[in-house]
Parts: sequence; C-alpha cells; structure tokens
Amino acid sequence: MKKDLIPVAIAVVAIGAICYGLAAAAPDLPPPQSQPFTAKETKKAVAANDRVVMRVNGEPITEREFGAFVAEAPEQMQFYYMTPEGRRILAEELVKLKALEQEGRRLGVDKDPNVATRLEMTETNIVAGSALRRIIGAPDDAKLRAAYEKEKAALESTELSHILIAYQGGNVPPRTGQPPSEAQAMQKAQRIAQSLRGGADFGAVARQQSDDLQSAAQGGSLGLIQPGSLPPNIESTTAKLASGEVSAPVKSEFGIHIFKAGQRRSQPYEAVRDALAARMQREEAAAAMERLQKAARVELDDKFFAQAKQPAQAKP
Repeated sequence: MKKDLIPVAIAVVAIGAICYGLAAAAPDLPPPQSQPFTAKETKKAVAANDRVVMRVNGEPITEREFGAFVAEAPEQMQFYYMTPEGRRILAEELVKLKALEQEGRRLGVDKDPNVATRLEMTETNIVAGSALRRIIGAPDDAKLRAAYEKEKAALESTELSHILIAYQGGNVPPRTGQPPSEAQAMQKAQRIAQSLRGGADFGAVARQQSDDLQSAAQGGSLGLIQPGSLPPNIESTTAKLASGEVSAPVKSEFGIHIFKAGQRRSQPYEAVRDALAARMQREEAAAAMERLQKAARVELDDKFFAQAKQPAQAKP
C-alpha cells in the first residue's frame, strides 16, 4: 500500500514547484549561462532552536522545513514520512525541488516582477492565516459545552422514513411505466398522505408505492438522519415533525416526498464537538476580520476603482 501511495504524495510535494516555474517564468528573460550552485550563494539563517537535517548544493534544509513539507503531504502519507524509509524518499524529492528552485534563481526567475508579486501574495496569505489562527485561538471547551447544552434539541438525530413519487424531469425514475407530470405526482402524493393519516400502514404503502426502491424494500426507512444532512427545504419540513407524524408532500429534485418521523435521539457531546468547534471558529474568524476591516484606513485610486457608467435611460 505504501508503494502505491508514494507517487501520489511525491506529486503533491513537487508539482507546486514545477507548475510555479513553468507559469511564472517570463519568456523574454535573457538565458544566462548556468553555473554550479555553491553554499556562498545562500545567506539563509538557521534559528538557534532548529537544526539542519540536509543540504542541497550547500543550501541547508532544517528540521522545521522538513516538517512543513510533511504537513503538506496527504494525511495517509504523513505517518509514513516520519519513518526512516519515508524520510529518505521525501529527501530525494526535496533535492529535486530545491535544485529546481536554485536553477530558477540562477536564471533570474525570482527577479521577475510577476514572480515577486506572487511571492508577496503567498507571504500575505500565510501571515494572515497564521494571525487569524492566533487571534481566535484554540476552541474553548467550556464554551463548546455551553453551546451544546443550548442546542442539544436542535442537534438530535431522527429516524426518518419516506415514500417517493417520481415525476417527469426528476432524478429518480418510476418503478413502472412513464413518469407522471409534476402536478399528477403531487396529486398522487396527496392521496397517499391522506390515506396514511387515515391509518394506512406507512411501511406497507412504501413497499407498494414508493419509487425509491432501495428504501421501499425497508418500508421506506432512511435510517438515522443527522441535522444538516438534508436539503434546507426538506429539513425545514422534517424538523417540525413529532415522532410518528406524517408530513405533507414536499418536492425535491428526486421526486415528491412524504416523510414520517420516528424516534429522536440526542447526540453525545463527543460526537458533535468537532462540528461545534469548527462553526464557532468560523464565527470568531468572521467577527475578527470584520473588526479589522472596519478599523483599517483604506485609500482607493479613484481612476482605477471608477464606478461603471450607468446605461442611459431611453426617452419615453
């Protein structure tokens, strides 16, 4: 398995540099004579709390840099790259990458204005992203637990069943014959919903009438549905159903649905903690960026940002 994954990971590490060089090199640059790279050409400083783990033409690559390359690899390869064999393989790819970078600098690629601008933008993105992570910090467990207690009811999963009636243009074909029009499918669904409210067995009707053959075989059961996993218009309908209640027909791209809610189950805190943390961090990040944006002094070039001319209105 490791050998199968190696080419994928290598491509991730090396392809950025290769594409970068091909896209950024200006065609009108003079082709200077290439000379061997020497250690004297680099003024790279190594932090006191870091260490050099390899050199390419004299240029050092530190343990921190090596770790950064590992972090950019696919997740399934990161543990492998921390093994002796994996480190050797990654080192071979770093030799190719650094040698190509050195060749680019010798050719003057790094002096090209377009390349310099892209490097500045890359630095801006990295610094801004790191600053945002520092501002919002790690998720606070006490706040997460408070949010969980407040939203516990909304985070409940629901055992859900449905009956699906296909219509012309929908993504699910009917079990037999030609699909009815949307209006005809809606009328059929309304008749079924009325019979269900009159006491008809939902599972039996689903097996006989539902065009979703997979769930029909299970009496219409869709299993345990997590909050946020359904389209908004459908979730707004199913979220209001009490246990055992049948919904009015609701349309989706698949067909006309009739839903029945089963038991609701609370999700444990551990099951939703990561989702809560991600949402809380998104909200904090948005608030931080809005605060900084409002506090920033902005000056615009009026000519560059001139308002588009409004089209002349036709005279009556």
